Amino acid sequence: MSLMRAAALGRARLAGASRLPVVAGSRNSSFIPSTSEEWEAAGYEVSKKNGAPKIPSPWNRWFPYEPVPFSPKLGPYKVTVEKDRVYHWCSCGEACTQPFCDNVGCKDTKFKPVAYIPRQTETVSFCGSKHSPSKPLFNGTCWIVWADVNTLPAAGILFGGSFVFGAALTWMMHP
Repeated sequence: MSLMRAAALGRARLAGASRLPVVAGSRNSSFIPSTSEEWEAAGYEVSKKNGAPKIPSPWNRWFPYEPVPFSPKLGPYKVTVEKDRVYHWCSCGEACTQPFCDNVGCKDTKFKPVAYIPRQTETVSFCGSKHSPSKPLFNGTCWIVWADVNTLPAAGILFGGSFVFGAALTWMMHP
Protein backbone atom coordinates (compact mmCIF):
# COMPACT_ATOMS: atom_id res chain seq x y z
CA MET A 1 0.00 0.00 0.00
CA SER A 2 1.41 3.38 -0.94
CA LEU A 3 1.92 6.11 1.63
CA MET A 4 -0.62 8.45 -0.03
CA ARG A 5 -3.27 5.72 -0.08
CA ALA A 6 -2.65 4.85 3.58
CA ALA A 7 -2.92 8.51 4.57
CA ALA A 8 -6.18 8.86 2.64
CA LEU A 9 -7.63 5.76 4.30
CA GLY A 10 -6.56 7.01 7.75
CA ARG A 11 -8.19 10.40 7.13
CA ALA A 12 -11.40 8.72 5.95
CA ARG A 13 -11.54 6.57 9.10
CA LEU A 14 -10.90 9.57 11.36
CA ALA A 15 -13.54 11.63 9.59
CA GLY A 16 -16.08 8.82 9.93
CA ALA A 17 -15.33 8.28 13.61
CA SER A 18 -15.52 11.90 14.67
CA ARG A 19 -18.43 12.96 12.50
CA LEU A 20 -21.09 14.73 14.53
CA PRO A 21 -24.77 14.14 13.84
CA VAL A 22 -26.38 16.77 11.65
CA VAL A 23 -29.32 18.55 13.23
CA ALA A 24 -32.18 19.77 11.06
CA GLY A 25 -32.17 23.55 10.82
CA SER A 26 -28.54 23.88 11.91
CA ARG A 27 -26.18 26.21 10.07
CA ASN A 28 -22.60 25.77 8.90
CA SER A 29 -20.86 28.35 11.10
CA SER A 30 -21.38 29.27 14.71
CA PHE A 31 -20.07 32.80 14.11
CA ILE A 32 -22.47 34.07 11.46
CA PRO A 33 -26.12 34.68 12.41
CA SER A 34 -28.49 33.23 9.84
CA THR A 35 -31.97 34.28 10.97
CA SER A 36 -33.44 37.66 11.79
CA GLU A 37 -33.89 36.57 15.43
CA GLU A 38 -30.18 35.75 15.71
CA TRP A 39 -29.22 39.13 14.20
CA GLU A 40 -31.49 40.89 16.71
CA ALA A 41 -29.99 38.88 19.57
CA ALA A 42 -26.54 39.98 18.37
CA GLY A 43 -27.63 43.64 18.72
CA TYR A 44 -28.44 44.58 15.12
CA GLU A 45 -31.57 46.34 13.88
CA VAL A 46 -33.52 44.07 11.52
CA SER A 47 -35.84 45.07 8.65
CA LYS A 48 -39.51 44.30 9.21
CA LYS A 49 -40.00 43.90 5.45
CA ASN A 50 -37.47 41.16 4.65
CA GLY A 51 -35.52 40.39 7.84
CA ALA A 52 -32.20 41.85 6.65
CA PRO A 53 -29.87 43.24 9.35
CA LYS A 54 -28.67 46.86 9.38
CA ILE A 55 -24.88 46.47 9.52
CA PRO A 56 -22.83 49.68 9.64
CA SER A 57 -19.70 49.68 7.50
CA PRO A 58 -16.38 51.11 8.75
CA TRP A 59 -17.33 54.26 6.78
CA ASN A 60 -20.55 54.61 8.79
CA ARG A 61 -18.61 54.37 12.04
CA TRP A 62 -16.48 57.37 11.05
CA PHE A 63 -19.44 59.29 9.64
CA PRO A 64 -22.39 58.33 11.87
CA TYR A 65 -24.86 60.76 10.23
CA GLU A 66 -24.74 58.93 6.89
CA PRO A 67 -27.77 56.66 6.41
CA VAL A 68 -27.04 52.95 6.94
CA PRO A 69 -28.72 50.52 4.52
CA PHE A 70 -29.93 47.05 5.45
CA SER A 71 -27.58 44.28 4.24
CA PRO A 72 -29.54 41.26 2.97
CA LYS A 73 -26.39 39.41 1.86
CA LEU A 74 -22.70 39.79 2.76
CA GLY A 75 -21.55 38.88 -0.72
CA PRO A 76 -22.40 39.48 -4.37
CA TYR A 77 -25.59 38.62 -6.23
CA LYS A 78 -24.60 37.06 -9.58
CA VAL A 79 -27.30 37.87 -12.13
CA THR A 80 -27.45 37.42 -15.91
CA VAL A 81 -28.54 40.75 -17.40
CA GLU A 82 -29.75 41.57 -20.92
CA LYS A 83 -28.34 44.32 -23.10
CA ASP A 84 -30.12 47.73 -22.99
CA ARG A 85 -32.71 46.62 -20.41
CA VAL A 86 -33.10 48.92 -17.40
CA TYR A 87 -32.59 47.28 -14.00
CA HIS A 88 -33.34 49.11 -10.76
CA TRP A 89 -30.95 48.01 -8.00
CA CYS A 90 -32.31 48.29 -4.46
CA SER A 91 -30.04 50.60 -2.45
CA CYS A 92 -31.93 50.37 0.87
CA GLY A 93 -31.75 46.58 1.26
CA GLU A 94 -35.42 46.17 2.21
CA ALA A 95 -36.86 44.90 -1.09
CA CYS A 96 -38.08 41.31 -1.09
CA THR A 97 -36.86 40.84 -4.69
CA GLN A 98 -33.14 41.34 -4.01
CA PRO A 99 -30.97 42.64 -5.63
CA PHE A 100 -33.63 44.58 -7.52
CA CYS A 101 -36.13 47.11 -6.18
CA ASP A 102 -39.79 46.20 -5.75
CA ASN A 103 -40.90 49.85 -5.17
CA VAL A 104 -41.97 48.97 -1.63
CA GLY A 105 -38.71 48.82 0.33
CA CYS A 106 -37.28 52.24 -0.52
CA LYS A 107 -40.47 54.16 0.34
CA ASP A 108 -40.10 56.53 3.30
CA THR A 109 -36.28 56.16 3.36
CA LYS A 110 -33.35 58.30 2.22
CA PHE A 111 -32.42 55.65 -0.34
CA LYS A 112 -33.51 55.64 -3.97
CA PRO A 113 -33.25 52.79 -6.52
CA VAL A 114 -30.14 52.95 -8.72
CA ALA A 115 -30.73 52.42 -12.45
CA TYR A 116 -28.34 50.04 -14.23
CA ILE A 117 -28.28 49.61 -18.02
CA PRO A 118 -25.84 46.89 -19.17
CA ARG A 119 -23.86 47.42 -22.36
CA GLN A 120 -24.04 43.72 -23.28
CA THR A 121 -25.77 40.53 -22.18
CA GLU A 122 -23.56 39.07 -19.46
CA THR A 123 -23.39 37.88 -15.86
CA VAL A 124 -22.92 40.79 -13.44
CA SER A 125 -22.15 40.78 -9.72
CA PHE A 126 -24.36 43.21 -7.78
CA CYS A 127 -23.39 44.29 -4.27
CA GLY A 128 -25.35 42.47 -1.56
CA SER A 129 -24.31 44.53 1.45
CA LYS A 130 -25.43 47.83 -0.17
CA HIS A 131 -22.21 49.57 1.00
CA SER A 132 -20.30 49.50 -2.30
CA PRO A 133 -19.00 52.87 -3.54
CA SER A 134 -19.32 51.54 -7.12
CA LYS A 135 -23.10 51.17 -6.77
CA PRO A 136 -24.67 48.91 -7.91
CA LEU A 137 -21.69 46.75 -8.91
CA PHE A 138 -19.79 44.54 -6.48
CA ASN A 139 -16.22 45.59 -5.63
CA GLY A 140 -15.37 43.60 -2.48
CA THR A 141 -16.81 45.99 0.12
CA CYS A 142 -19.14 43.17 1.24
CA TRP A 143 -16.11 41.22 2.41
CA ILE A 144 -14.87 44.17 4.48
CA VAL A 145 -18.30 44.41 6.13
CA TRP A 146 -18.24 40.62 6.71
CA ALA A 147 -14.76 40.84 8.28
CA ASP A 148 -15.94 43.72 10.49
CA VAL A 149 -18.87 41.64 11.80
CA ASN A 150 -16.95 38.33 12.02
CA THR A 151 -13.60 39.39 13.48
CA LEU A 152 -12.36 35.99 14.70
CA PRO A 153 -13.00 34.03 11.47
CA ALA A 154 -11.53 36.89 9.41
CA ALA A 155 -8.41 36.95 11.59
CA GLY A 156 -8.09 33.17 11.22
CA ILE A 157 -8.42 33.34 7.44
CA LEU A 158 -5.87 36.16 7.19
CA PHE A 159 -3.43 34.36 9.49
CA GLY A 160 -3.79 31.08 7.58
CA GLY A 161 -3.37 32.78 4.21
CA SER A 162 -0.32 34.70 5.42
CA PHE A 163 1.21 31.54 6.86
CA VAL A 164 0.70 29.53 3.66
CA PHE A 165 2.00 32.40 1.51
CA GLY A 166 5.06 32.83 3.77
CA ALA A 167 5.84 29.09 3.76
CA ALA A 168 5.48 28.88 -0.04
CA LEU A 169 7.61 31.98 -0.58
CA THR A 170 10.29 30.68 1.77
CA TRP A 171 10.32 27.33 -0.04
CA MET A 172 10.63 29.01 -3.46
CA MET A 173 13.31 31.53 -2.44
CA HIS A 174 15.48 29.18 -0.34
CA PRO A 175 18.69 28.28 -2.22
